[in-house]
Amino acid sequence: MKIPASITSAAQAGTDLLPLRIAGVPEHFNLPWMLALERRAFVRAGVELKWHTVPEGTGRMCTMLRNSELDLAILVTEGAVRDILRGGPYRIIGHYVDTPLTWGVHVGAASPIATPADIKDVPYAISRLNSGSHLAAVAYAQAHGCTPKDTDLVVVNDMAGAVERLRTTERMAFLWEKFTTKPAVDAGLLRRVDEHRSPWPAFVVVATEAALAEHPREVERVLKVVRDQARGLMEKKTAPEMVAQRYKMDLEDARQWFGGVRWSIGGAPDTTMLEGVVKALAEAGMLSDVNVVDGVVDHLLWTSGRA
Repeated sequence: MKIPASITSAAQAGTDLLPLRIAGVPEHFNLPWMLALERRAFVRAGVELKWHTVPEGTGRMCTMLRNSELDLAILVTEGAVRDILRGGPYRIIGHYVDTPLTWGVHVGAASPIATPADIKDVPYAISRLNSGSHLAAVAYAQAHGCTPKDTDLVVVNDMAGAVERLRTTERMAFLWEKFTTKPAVDAGLLRRVDEHRSPWPAFVVVATEAALAEHPREVERVLKVVRDQARGLMEKKTAPEMVAQRYKMDLEDARQWFGGVRWSIGGAPDTTMLEGVVKALAEAGMLSDVNVVDGVVDHLLWTSGRA
């Protein structure tokens, strides 16, 4: 599905709406947000939600949050955790996708790499530092007995950049969500040689400290609206057909993906899970500049008026 770089819920004439800026990736996971925008559900909640599509992913959105370009964002869980602990001025307000993310481990179609064993000690293409593709690459490499050096990480901006970089016979791997990359695999541009599944919920919703301090009720309403949309989508029998049509997916792929994903429809963030993410990042050397102590998870969360 081709989504404009910015989708705005237009304000109704004579109605005071609070403008809030949010960003996410152009992937099927964010369909509940698209439906809420199309149905003007945020407008009815008193919010003019301005959506920004960010193909570069979590790493780029973290920068935008730090630069006050956004009020909210949908980030991969481990990317949000790492950046907040490294000074990101925002907090997790809730889970978004409760099921783990399945990363395809890809190489170029002409690459000599044929098996997971061949990937050891090769460079990784990543969209941005602190992106999901960066953190997943480190986790995958370490699970296979090696730790990538900084020089082993090649920034390619987004999936299109990775496809272009991997066109040669260069020995390089690239991790990205399995079904998002499947069209490139089916077209013979990439080969998937393995999969990596993160052991925690895929995405969280974050909001800046400024937005939470100034507009806590409206932030809560935004989260409630998207959870209501997600609940309705999960109950819709023809949802896979909708996903296939909007995101140009094969129907069987859409059915398989939809059958394995569950959006969050309520409840506070799981602190035990977040402790596990912090521990995994620390063990991977991704928090070397952070003092990981008891109670550090509390720093990740919005605790006042949590939805």
